[in-house]
Amino acid sequence: MITLATPDGPMEVGVFAPAAPPKGGVIVYMDAFGLRPELATMAARYAAAGYLTFLPDLYHRREQRHFAIPDRADAALDPAMGAANAATTLAMGAADTAGVLAYAASLGATRLGAVGYCMGARHALLAAATYPDRIAAAACLHGGRLVWDGEDSPHRAIARVRGELYFAFAENDDTCPAAHQGTIERTLSEWGGTGRAEHYSAAHGWTFPTRWCHDPMRAEQAHHTVLALFERTVAP
Repeated sequence: MITLATPDGPMEVGVFAPAAPPKGGVIVYMDAFGLRPELATMAARYAAAGYLTFLPDLYHRREQRHFAIPDRADAALDPAMGAANAATTLAMGAADTAGVLAYAASLGATRLGAVGYCMGARHALLAAATYPDRIAAAACLHGGRLVWDGEDSPHRAIARVRGELYFAFAENDDTCPAAHQGTIERTLSEWGGTGRAEHYSAAHGWTFPTRWCHDPMRAEQAHHTVLALFERTVAP
């Protein structure tokens, strides 16, 4: 872990280095439960594939930064987690990304991919839209709150992206229902850039290896799809 200065105070960032000279960089955007060993393990897989990988703590502005993870589908979510999720705005995520990009550049990583899980999906998308010269691709895996009323809806940022985009949707996902998935797919079609959406017969959060909803086969499918995306766009 390192600590980077931001306009809103210090931010912890996990840094994972590959064994060989890196192909480029990857920023992993966390879900709403906060940084934990599970996320570190997932980030380390991108480093093992050859990428200098960064895992920023998007909750660094908050006093409580970790939340209990439900162990079954009908378990209640901590309301404090929902509040932290909602309070971590897209502008905050973009500011945090600026700090990570500056540090990555100091290490020689000037071309990066972004991958976001759940809450992190919208921050990965906004990173690609805000820093199109640095973020070559963004993957949004079972992303939540990607569509809302207003011009600041995350899906509207697709128009500003110049890299490649990939959306992996879960079925029966309250955080990204079918109507929102359709909105994103229509936006991708109208955008004119390179991007696609894929539907997985899996529950929201299926990529997390220690969660009740983990689907090993589909998690591996998504992971290798994201790696292929980064090989096309980030690697030299």
